[in-house]
Amino acid sequence: MRLAILNARMLDMERGTENQADLWIERGRLARISPAGTQPASEAHRVINADGMYAFPGFVDFHTHLFRHGSSFGLDADRLLECGVVCAADMGSAGWVNYPAMHRCDMAGKRLELKAYLNLSPVGQPGRGIHEPLTDAVIDLERMKEKMAAFPGEIVGVKVRISRGIVGELGLRPLERAVEVGEELGLPVCVHTTDPPATADQVISRLRTGDIYSHTYQGKGHTILNEAGSLYPEISEGQRRGVRMEVGNGRVNFNFPVALRALEQGLYPDIISSDATPATFHKELAMWDLPFVASKFLSMGMPLRDVIRSITETPAKVLGVEDRFGTLARGREANVVLCRMEDTPTVFRDSDGNTFEGRKRIVPCITVRRGEVVFEAAAWEDSL
Repeated sequence: MRLAILNARMLDMERGTENQADLWIERGRLARISPAGTQPASEAHRVINADGMYAFPGFVDFHTHLFRHGSSFGLDADRLLECGVVCAADMGSAGWVNYPAMHRCDMAGKRLELKAYLNLSPVGQPGRGIHEPLTDAVIDLERMKEKMAAFPGEIVGVKVRISRGIVGELGLRPLERAVEVGEELGLPVCVHTTDPPATADQVISRLRTGDIYSHTYQGKGHTILNEAGSLYPEISEGQRRGVRMEVGNGRVNFNFPVALRALEQGLYPDIISSDATPATFHKELAMWDLPFVASKFLSMGMPLRDVIRSITETPAKVLGVEDRFGTLARGREANVVLCRMEDTPTVFRDSDGNTFEGRKRIVPCITVRRGEVVFEAAAWEDSL
């Protein structure tokens, strides 16, 4: 065996129970998972003693921005390995005009598995303060089809932003057009909902099963709560009929008062995501990274297995990579993250200056991609 991870805590995603196990990795795959201590460590070239750490499937960050060479929002994708992410999606940084540039400059050759949502606007999201055109006149379905054909399997959805400052008098027309395009392309639509031009019930009523309601817990303008502080019934109904509720924390897209009220009323996210950019990744305490955002929800009372599912299994399925990511099982590609679970007072922040004191933090220590250790935290020491 090339690598053995011994004494790791394993979480049963169906039952919510835990056990200690050893993970044996050979030729990039999980050769076996056995009860802790049943096989001699001498069988492996390298041994990692994971005692006290969880072994989770490598994290999947559903919402990032990676177009470094064409948008001020772009982050180097391989930086995400530092927080246990082994698969990520760029969420609409490029449109059909500049998608080939993003692919060649910022996606090809990266160590992560990368997918992308193609922006409805031909130019994507160039950067802060630069709003993409979204009139019917600039939307070109045939050119979008061409890009899907040119990069088969890489483009997995359509992205549209409907903030009031972006759409102006267009209102919800860009969203309606995105859904029409999604139907033509056979792709889901992800809609950015921060400060939307209409109420949340009107927004979600236009989404189909499989579409993604992004920035679910944002606090600007119209939110998922009505004037009485209750969830719009259409939001819960939308989730029941298969609209995915996604966090997309970012710098300006998360609000604790909204999130706490929504969670009290039973609206947990299907997908927890970072919306990472160079301005926020390991710089901004309102976001920091994907496991930090996930820790917010763990501290707010979301069960651990649901938190982990929202950053592994569910986004892997939505991105169409569930055959290689999202679960740990014999014979599967070995994409693993080893994490400490810290129980210490932690002050979490949101986008609007609010704070929430929690006690639980998911802290990545080691990232394994296709059986190779690709990141080790400086503070971690192998005790064997």
